[in-house]
Amino acid sequence: MSAPAILLARLERATATMDRRSREIFLAHRLDGLSYDEIAARTGLTTREVEQHIARAIFHLDRELSAMEREARS
Repeated sequence: MSAPAILLARLERATATMDRRSREIFLAHRLDGLSYDEIAARTGLTTREVEQHIARAIFHLDRELSAMEREARS
């Protein structure tokens, strides 16, 4: 399996374990290109709450991907 394919598989696994709301908001921002304000308007959240969900999602991805990398090396 190529390095990009491995990374994509890991990202999919890590994203799947995120809480639903943070995953939806993170993907709306990163994949759909929506701004924080646009997401806030669509979800009824404040812009600050959107920021918190995205920060939580990034923290989760960092933690999960790091764990997967450690696991792959052992």
